[in-house]
Amino acid sequence: MGPFEYPYKKIVDRLCDEFPDRGVYFFSYDFRQLKSDSSDLLHQQIQNILQKTGGSKVDLVAHSLGGLVVSTYLETYGEEHIRKIIMVATPYEGTPDTINTALTGELTYVPAGWLEAVTKLSKEVRISFPSTAELIPTNAYDDLHPVYLYTENIPISDDIQATENTFSEGEPYYTPAGFTKDAGQNVYKPLTGNQYEIILRKIFGDGHALRLINDSRIITTMDRSYFAVGINHQTIRSLIFSDAPSDPGITHIIYDHAGDGCVPEESATMYGYLETLGKDTQGNERLLKVEAEHGGITSHDKALDWIITILSDKSTANIQSDPVITDKTVMVKIAGRQEIMSKLQNLVTSIKNQKNTQ
Repeated sequence: MGPFEYPYKKIVDRLCDEFPDRGVYFFSYDFRQLKSDSSDLLHQQIQNILQKTGGSKVDLVAHSLGGLVVSTYLETYGEEHIRKIIMVATPYEGTPDTINTALTGELTYVPAGWLEAVTKLSKEVRISFPSTAELIPTNAYDDLHPVYLYTENIPISDDIQATENTFSEGEPYYTPAGFTKDAGQNVYKPLTGNQYEIILRKIFGDGHALRLINDSRIITTMDRSYFAVGINHQTIRSLIFSDAPSDPGITHIIYDHAGDGCVPEESATMYGYLETLGKDTQGNERLLKVEAEHGGITSHDKALDWIITILSDKSTANIQSDPVITDKTVMVKIAGRQEIMSKLQNLVTSIKNQKNTQ
């Protein structure tokens, strides 16, 4: 990885250090494939481990798409061989970041073009991955934060002023009329569920099934399941598409800071449903919110301490969730222009500083 540490090294090292008498196994799977295929491979690995060790159950720690794989495993094979499950930063309701990356080659913190230049993965290749269609925002997410259609081709200056791309919730975003305006000029029309699906079909084709409902709720029925969610980072909330019926593209990206930089908080918490799960039989909260980025949450000290404590069957009373920034400001940027939204980051920093001085 060159100057970058392998993202799962720290958590694997911690698990090995904390549980020297237990086997720690890493399940490596092809992230491009369907989660059902990956869950079958997970089942094979679990069976091989139990047969090799003579054990009867395993603990699972799953990150991101891995959480969807584990949910599919439970649907297919049940929880007979599972003791505890810890889900980390899982996009239960999908993420708009998937569509943006597929179409533009842009990651939230990586400039457009860099991904394609380094990985040689063209747009045609990216949208061909079966797993991509399983990570798109669900219909429920689209109902809450709809995608928009750019309806008026009014030129917009490259030098966007703060007053043009910083808005408070409802002014003018998500008004009762359902329209969004940029500096009072560019009008965007929210797409209905049917129109949303048509756009997705044009992007991903008919070869892959679109995951438009959250099919992972089975995980919440297991009282030994736990959830860690990243918060307070700039995250794509929604997308604005060009009015090009045959070849839709992204014109603008709507951001807020209610997520981990990849997965919106509403998706990672099933719209707050995980907050209603309460505590396990030992009195431990089953949900932890930490101020961490999507790729960094598995290396975050508080998240790691929480994971280790749960797997050790100890009390997590001293490990509390981080406070959630409640400011409702959202921002827009032109797709393909990779700015890390310094205005929004400055706003977040300002809010944190205000809280620290109170």
